[in-house]
Amino acid sequence: MNEALRIYIIDHHLVAVTLILGMALMVEIGWQVGRRAKAKYNASKINASDTFMAAIFGLLALVIAITFSGASDRFDKRRDLIMNELSTISSAYLSIDLLKAEDQPKLRALFKKYVDLRLQVYKKPMEIEDQAKIFQQRLEIGNEIWQGAVKAVKTMSPLSFADTLVAAKILPTISAMFDASDYQRVGMKMHPPPALWVLLFLLAFVGSLVAGYIMGIEERRDWLLTIVFIIVMVATISLVLDIEHPRDGMINLDRVDQEIAHFRKSM
Repeated sequence: MNEALRIYIIDHHLVAVTLILGMALMVEIGWQVGRRAKAKYNASKINASDTFMAAIFGLLALVIAITFSGASDRFDKRRDLIMNELSTISSAYLSIDLLKAEDQPKLRALFKKYVDLRLQVYKKPMEIEDQAKIFQQRLEIGNEIWQGAVKAVKTMSPLSFADTLVAAKILPTISAMFDASDYQRVGMKMHPPPALWVLLFLLAFVGSLVAGYIMGIEERRDWLLTIVFIIVMVATISLVLDIEHPRDGMINLDRVDQEIAHFRKSM
């Protein structure tokens, strides 16, 4: 799916609207089919119907549990990745103090540009093309930081034992900072296969169809149960979708993102 389309769909809650209309339509279709089957073939609700219902809704519950569990795990992982990136940036920035005073201002300025660039990733949902552009800029600034740090370490030549310790401290922390950024970039792309979402929506529609059919066979509408079922299902699926895409929906990582913004202000 096109990234712009995905962001538009989630931002405008089109999934919830589609589910509400689709499930209501399936219930009505099931109701009409059930009534006609009752009138034309004198169909009746048998024990097998309960078995089919239990199987369908059991499978639906299983798929929801799988998607919710996966989305929750990835949400926690993304939060941990943000905190890890903040920790590595902070450590690398503080390690600049180990260099000579004349080498520090340029590196500090580059670090500020680097953090400003990273903050753009956390501000709003982005299309893949925009993420690629920011990643390329991150590589360029990161290369400047690395070259500047290496040059600053070499100016300590001939290296004393203390200078060797400085190099062993600052260069790995900068490398860890770059690695944390890469982990975060990959983590933002981790989502369940589209087939799982298709199966989830399909089961929701099939469950609605079967529920409507059984009500049609019994010739008794249960509006309260129907409305509650649709609302609960739509709310649950929408919640899972928002957790899966925390930068697109109502659920977000703003409080964690703000920690990086606060660090930037302190630089």
